[in-house]
Amino acid sequence: MAPELTLRYLRAQADLPHDRAAALAELEACFLAAETPGAIEGPTRGRLLTTTLGYGLDAIAGGLARLWMPWKGKTFDPEAKEGRNLFSSSFRPIQRVLWPGYDIDSPESDRRYATFPFTTWYGPSTFTPGGDDVLKIDYEHPQSPWLIRDVLDELIRIEEGLYLGQALLRFRGKLRRVAWFELRT
Repeated sequence: MAPELTLRYLRAQADLPHDRAAALAELEACFLAAETPGAIEGPTRGRLLTTTLGYGLDAIAGGLARLWMPWKGKTFDPEAKEGRNLFSSSFRPIQRVLWPGYDIDSPESDRRYATFPFTTWYGPSTFTPGGDDVLKIDYEHPQSPWLIRDVLDELIRIEEGLYLGQALLRFRGKLRRVAWFELRT
């Protein structure tokens, strides 16, 4: 991918605290301009860029995320077309409160664990049909607990080893973007 796309993407991140509306528009433009990712194998490092909840909730979510962000990324098995999210062990007590009895976890290195399995497939983006396909990260299956099964992530490639994702949540039968995130291999 062209280096100018990477620069636009990094500039949009830097502008989020100062010119949020323009930065969000630029993240969406970068998402549209990027390409379909190839196979991603193994663990990635994840970072929440921003939420898009609105109603003043983004500032609260951003503040909380700066204080404590237990989500650490995702791990992929491209051959099986599946994967899991990576969390720090500090999230486990919260997970047990929110989803008692849910224990589909596997230990990872560095005081992390993998949980919330997903399946992957390629298809058009929910909000930009007709463009390049995206990697869909789909949590809708019987093993997923409430709320998690309503999540669908979409991922594109900014450059080798750098991916931009949008987290979508089904709400009242419609998908709504609730966050932008980044993955690095």
